[in-house]
Formats: sequence, C-alpha cells, structure tokens
Amino acid sequence: MAPFNLLYYRPDTVDQALDLFRILSKEQHHPAFYGGGTEILTRVRVQDARFDAVIDLKAIPEVLVHREYQGSAEFGAGLRLTHVANRNLWPLLTATADRVADHTVRSQITLGGNLLSALPYREAILPFLMSDSAEAKVATIGGMRTHRVRDRYDQTFKLKPGDFLVSLVVDGHEIQGLAFKSRKMTRIDWIDYPLVTIALIRRRNGGIRAAFSGWAGFPFVSSRVDKILSNGRRSPSDRAKDAVEHMPMPALSDTHGSRAYREFVTQYTLAGMLEELEEET
Repeated sequence: MAPFNLLYYRPDTVDQALDLFRILSKEQHHPAFYGGGTEILTRVRVQDARFDAVIDLKAIPEVLVHREYQGSAEFGAGLRLTHVANRNLWPLLTATADRVADHTVRSQITLGGNLLSALPYREAILPFLMSDSAEAKVATIGGMRTHRVRDRYDQTFKLKPGDFLVSLVVDGHEIQGLAFKSRKMTRIDWIDYPLVTIALIRRRNGGIRAAFSGWAGFPFVSSRVDKILSNGRRSPSDRAKDAVEHMPMPALSDTHGSRAYREFVTQYTLAGMLEELEEET
C-alpha cells in the first residue's frame, strides 16, 4: 500500500497519455508514467516517491507490440521480459534479458522499465547499444519521434519530461545470423545483482562488438575495447587483459565486489566468451 494518496489513470491511447501528463502537470501534480510498476512500488514503499499520480501505459496497443515486419523486429516498451524471452524474436535480447532478477520478477518488469530503470544495471539495453540499426519510438507532445538508440544514450536513455518510450525497432539483418555470447557473473547466487554482465557479437566482417553492465554505474559500449577484442591475431586471454586495462572508466568497488575482483572476473569471463565465440564461427 502507498503511504500517501496516489492518483491513478489508465489511458487507452498515446495521445490520451500525453494529454493526461500535460493536464496533471498544469494542475501542479507530479505525474509518472507506469509500465511494470516494480520500481515505482519499491520507491513508494521506501518513501522515495517524487510523484503523486501515475499514468498506466499498459492499455495502449503501441507499447505492447511484438512483431516482425518489413525485415525488422519491433519490441513494445510495455512487454514483460518473460514475454520477450518466451517468443525469442531476438536471441541475443532473450539471452541478456532472461538473466535479469528471477522469473517471478521478470514476469512484472517491462522492457522499457528495465531500459529506463534508476538501477545501474539495465541489462536489456546491451543488445540495443551494440546494434547499428536500433531505433526507439518516443511519444512526445509534438507527435511520435524516432531516434537512433545510440544517439539518445548517455549513461541512460534520455527522455524529456512528458515523453515516454513506446517501442524499439531493430533491423532483421542484425538479429539473424550474427554469432553472440551473453553472460552474467554474480558473487554468490545467479539471481543476484551482477558483478558484470557482458554481451558479445561477432559481426560479418569478423569484428567483435561488446557491451557491459555492472562494471560501472551504467551500461556502456566502447569503440576502443571493440578494436582490442577484434584483433584476432592475439589470443583471447591477451585481448581480454588488454580490454580490461583500457576500459573507459574504472570498475566499481561496492558490496558486490571490489574493483580488483570485478577486473579479475571480467577478464577471465571475457577471455572464455571470446574463445567460445571464435570456436563456433
């Protein structure tokens, strides 16, 4: 139960949701868009809520789309992670998102909720950050806007107040036929928060692209690390060691693991993933 009065709205269309946000803001309320609700409920329980109205997006068809069309795949921001994994339109997204929390929690967390989470991990964004074609459809007061995911990402996916994420679209050529690996490493139990989550793809030109979560306070990709990992003339262990030494920021040191331990886990995990990836291709 919320420890304060909370206004609740469930619009049926994108325009209704945008109008509600505008009207509530004008009336001096502090609205928040609501998808899966796990993070909002947690914030309410610990009295960290900075909103007094929620706009539930789950009745809007566009945020629940889950389809292949015109050579692309589209994933609604309101899809549960378990739904994304069960249908498996994008095996890399399945492999990455299917290790978020446990099955019970994943059945509530939405794709958009994970991508926009206040938590630092946001593992489901890793495949989209590695993609050249990934685009986000964003509902704004001026109409639907489409943005390249990489162009809107700076430690988090940037949205203006009153905008909300509708869906993400990826070209089918990046979904089918690219070899990949995804691994989540934890300190104790596999459903714990990650020390590091690593996703790798081997591109058709032989190059390696990597994305990381848990190493820093936000997910990231690095062209310098990709260049190091793509040098097939060097051994996987040498490349992994060099990549860890050239990360764009230092590793975190927190209750899940020290900086040195994170570096150690990342290095040996990355080496093993590279070896497996190259043996299969």
